[in-house]
Amino acid sequence: MVTKSKTATFFTIFFVIIFVVGFNYFHWLDFVEKPLIFIVDWSLKPINKIKLYFKKTEQPLTTDDINTLEQIKEKNQLSEINVQILTEENLELKKQLNFFVQNNFEHVGAVVLSRTVNPLATTIMIDKGNKDGIQEGDPVVVNNGILIGKIIKVEDNRSVVRLINDNNSAIGATIMNRERSIGLVEGGYGLGVRMNYIPQNEVITPGDIIISSGLSDTIPRGLVIGNIEVVDKKPNEPFQQAVITPTADLSYINLVSIIVHKK
Repeated sequence: MVTKSKTATFFTIFFVIIFVVGFNYFHWLDFVEKPLIFIVDWSLKPINKIKLYFKKTEQPLTTDDINTLEQIKEKNQLSEINVQILTEENLELKKQLNFFVQNNFEHVGAVVLSRTVNPLATTIMIDKGNKDGIQEGDPVVVNNGILIGKIIKVEDNRSVVRLINDNNSAIGATIMNRERSIGLVEGGYGLGVRMNYIPQNEVITPGDIIISSGLSDTIPRGLVIGNIEVVDKKPNEPFQQAVITPTADLSYINLVSIIVHKK
């Protein structure tokens, strides 16, 4: 039985090989292959004609076409920029709102209209004034209650804010160290912020947080101002100083909140 099975398998493989070789060598399938090729070519002719038509009708872009495409591209870019700006402003408003929800301060939101930067002053103008309850001395904050300055001039519908890096800015502050050292945060011609009059015998270190002291009638205690960057301590001096890095980016302010006096 095994021998017959092997013999059958051998003859089967043999005839398959002969069949395949015969098809390729003697072209036994030409009578089927040629009609199939004809049918396929015939069916593709309409498609080829359509492709040829569109290829012939293609025209190079004109100057007007290019200008239109450029305008569409510019509009898309402007839309993307506007979305980004709105997203950033929405996030800033949420942070300010969260701060006032957690603290019992009356406040007024405002938009920055303009900015003045020169050797004598670093100020911004906002779109709120007397009619909105704004008064001179009111503190101005951004984000989660970060102090950036205070009101120095008020008109009916607008006010001027002196930023903390202005040369004439002076705000009572407290360092969040062990001694809760107090001093005066002062600006330096728009170039930096320093804390002066810190008692010499008290320990302060870079990274210490500085907040408003609350010793002013108009600025409440606890508004974050910045962090100590460098300590300037000289022998035989009654006070030491510190260079401060403001927490807020004072060069990029668009939306602010003013903490107003309760009447």
